[in-house]
Amino acid sequence: MRDFLMRPMSVLPCSRNLTFVRADACNLYDSDGRSYIDTFAANGNVLAGHAQPLILEAYNQPDEMSPQILFDDLSQLLPSYFTGFQLFPSGVAALQQACRLSRKRRNRPHIIAISEDMVQNSFLVMSSSDNNHFSPLFSIDTHFELISHNLSHPPVTGDKKLSQLGKSCKGACLCSLENFFAELADQTAAIIIEPSIGVGGSIEPCRNFFGRLNEFCLASGIDLIANETQCGIGRTGSRLFGFQLLNIHPDIVCAGPSIANGYPIGVAIYADHFADLVEKVTKTACSACSAASATLKLIAEQNLLRRSEQLGLFLRERLHEALGNHPLLRHIRGLGLMIEVELINQESALATHHRASRAGLITGTGNVRPGILRLTPPLIFTADMAEETVRILVDAIASSDD
Repeated sequence: MRDFLMRPMSVLPCSRNLTFVRADACNLYDSDGRSYIDTFAANGNVLAGHAQPLILEAYNQPDEMSPQILFDDLSQLLPSYFTGFQLFPSGVAALQQACRLSRKRRNRPHIIAISEDMVQNSFLVMSSSDNNHFSPLFSIDTHFELISHNLSHPPVTGDKKLSQLGKSCKGACLCSLENFFAELADQTAAIIIEPSIGVGGSIEPCRNFFGRLNEFCLASGIDLIANETQCGIGRTGSRLFGFQLLNIHPDIVCAGPSIANGYPIGVAIYADHFADLVEKVTKTACSACSAASATLKLIAEQNLLRRSEQLGLFLRERLHEALGNHPLLRHIRGLGLMIEVELINQESALATHHRASRAGLITGTGNVRPGILRLTPPLIFTADMAEETVRILVDAIASSDD
């Protein structure tokens, strides 16, 4: 279990000065026995807490029918039109296969991605062997700016500005892209979305944007792929998947290690019109599948979807109360327990990150937007832990301002 913990921890700046040897629930422990509140949670993948006994037991003693059991579990939680299911070693691999099958089904070369998560690495890998027919559009916010990347001539070949509209725009934020999409429609197999953009800033989505985009895909014969590797499995609160919050109907849903509480796995779930392209699930025992079923069971039994929604709202409100007028603060945003605190620059964010770690709080950091602190704690997080998180962050940001 330590390997699964330390691999994602190594990306954090504070890991250069800290060595964690044990984890339990929402806490990490260093070699001196000191405990730290973990609001990074292996990049948000540890949903049910570290060293969860039920999940550990399931992983170590997998049922020989575990893939089919996981598919059956997901079928009870998803719209009935999802009838296909494939397993992969990672969320990236699941997303890549989703793109391949969509291109095969539609017989079109282009894929458009409105995302800043793993899609970039995925497209960079695939472009070398797929004739550069992947066209990512990386978006900080559907209301702001999208930049079109031509992978054969990086990094930027053009840009498209979206009008700066509020949440009541009724989908007008899609207008600036409609002509662009229409020009590519007859050559586009799929559009990939993140229901709530994770690495790009935990942006709360404009629901009307995605609703209109869904309608465009249906009218144009384009598959809609929901990339749920960051925001899925209850991370955004109240629903298992982010797309369910938006009332849209994707053709493919992709999930990553969070579905198995951090164990390496990728899952692609397909609508029934992919039936001829998706092979049936094998009857081979799979430890990660057993861990995933155990994770879903624990989420249901402990009502963690509701907890994610309520505690996330509580944490954001407390952060706003404590930091709302601080000169170093730019934004506090997010859905459920997928929250980001954006400071005015990278220097302030890194200083706060290091000061917080020394005070016993581990936060994530931004890589697309460098002034960001990411808070993605396990869904079993408590109100007391939220209060302590706010206290430490307030002190750390105040010290950074000295």
